[in-house]
Amino acid sequence: MPLPSFAALGIDDVAVAVYRHVVAGAGVADAAGTAAGPTPEAVARAVHLDEATALAALERLRSLGLVQRSAGGEGYGAVDPRVAVPAVVAARADALVAVRAAVPALGALFGGGRRPHEADELARVVVGQAAVGDWYSRLERRATPDFGACGRPPYVVASNESTQRVARGRGVRWRAVYTVASISADGSRQGVHRLGADGEEARITHDLPAKLAVADRRVALVSIGHAPDRPEALVTESEPLVAALHDLFEARWRSALPVPGTPGAGRAAVDWASVAARLAASSSTMTSPSGVATPTPDQEARLAMRPPTPAERDLLALVAAGATDEGIAGQLGISSRTLRRRLHSLFDELGASNRFHAGVEAARRGWV
Repeated sequence: MPLPSFAALGIDDVAVAVYRHVVAGAGVADAAGTAAGPTPEAVARAVHLDEATALAALERLRSLGLVQRSAGGEGYGAVDPRVAVPAVVAARADALVAVRAAVPALGALFGGGRRPHEADELARVVVGQAAVGDWYSRLERRATPDFGACGRPPYVVASNESTQRVARGRGVRWRAVYTVASISADGSRQGVHRLGADGEEARITHDLPAKLAVADRRVALVSIGHAPDRPEALVTESEPLVAALHDLFEARWRSALPVPGTPGAGRAAVDWASVAARLAASSSTMTSPSGVATPTPDQEARLAMRPPTPAERDLLALVAAGATDEGIAGQLGISSRTLRRRLHSLFDELGASNRFHAGVEAARRGWV
């Protein structure tokens, strides 16, 4: 029977193979009728190793108390594994407990070196990608009942799905509001394929005034400067300020549109044309004090623009339907190069940087 990996005990696969051979040979009698343990030379032949490697493995196992050397001889015999292995596991567990106990002291050392005189502050300003990213990761990892974030480019840290997965595993409700720019397909932090992954509840809105994260309604981080090379953020544990920032998140959450889940596991592909149309409709009018919906200045300006040409309308319809570039080119009877040129011109006309953004702008203009 093959043995499992003993890497957690600091034993590599070579030593495991040696250990299995020694255990299997326990109790084998020599010509005089006494138990004889295999020598390093015999182990090397049996396990197909050189003698020096076999000897090093035997001595490693001996240092852990799993084998013992014959008195006055060169042979090695196994200590009863029913006793020896649990003893090694218990010793390693005790060592891990000791390491865990050192975490508070290490944390104090880390904090003292990087953030002097901040221990008693309820609010602090952090500057730079490392500092802002460090605090954002702290909030992600300390969240217990809930985590809420408002995200918009430029991003300081890359998306970490494993953090969300672990948080979801401990029951954290994970919510995020993204901007249209957040889901562009040009390498920005949040791709369309990741929205809704690992149980995240995602919503989308046109724009956000700031980036924000709130963990457990106890600590919050809000951006106060968006320069990519020198981001700034305020970290606060002030109850009134955290409550106000949490209310801001909830308000943005209520006004944003739900993002459908990612394809797979029985889910259909995301109909981004529908999302774009609903997003445009949700922000195309505003309510006057009398309660009557009136066009916004932005809507009035767009309505005054020219209508789409038949060619533009056909191209938008195919893009909104989710057709691939090859499919669109074949449907229109044009080359891929011509299609790219037409898409580029259409995006320029709509002031869009990607297909989804183009769908939003086209819906706001009434082109689709």
